[in-house]
Amino acid sequence: MKRKDALKIIEAVFSQIDGPQDGFSTVRDHLYRLELASERKHRLGRYSGWGLTVPQAAKLFTIKHIAEGLEKPDRWTIDDINAIRLEALKAQAYAKYHRDAFLAGFGAAGVTVAEVLALDYADLVAVS
Repeated sequence: MKRKDALKIIEAVFSQIDGPQDGFSTVRDHLYRLELASERKHRLGRYSGWGLTVPQAAKLFTIKHIAEGLEKPDRWTIDDINAIRLEALKAQAYAKYHRDAFLAGFGAAGVTVAEVLALDYADLVAVS
């Protein structure tokens, strides 16, 4: 898939999953802030030649972790908590709790869960 097509998918889904609330912000924004911090930490001190900006990568992981939770609502268990990123665990919980709202958002974006799961971070950050 071309990078520009992948970015369209990311933006379309990200913009449509802005419904469910968690306290004073949306679930999407809460997960996005966590993903943004993780991506910044991941890139700390590394070269600047990335095919995705930090915010684009954070949006990708936000929607991808939600998609993983929609695909397999019980993917992670308490036994996995030390081996996975907190963002993935929270996204799974949110996807399970807000399943219908997130599926409606994917539908409104015209994108399937499988299409989001097919997005590959390594391919997208690679500089052509």
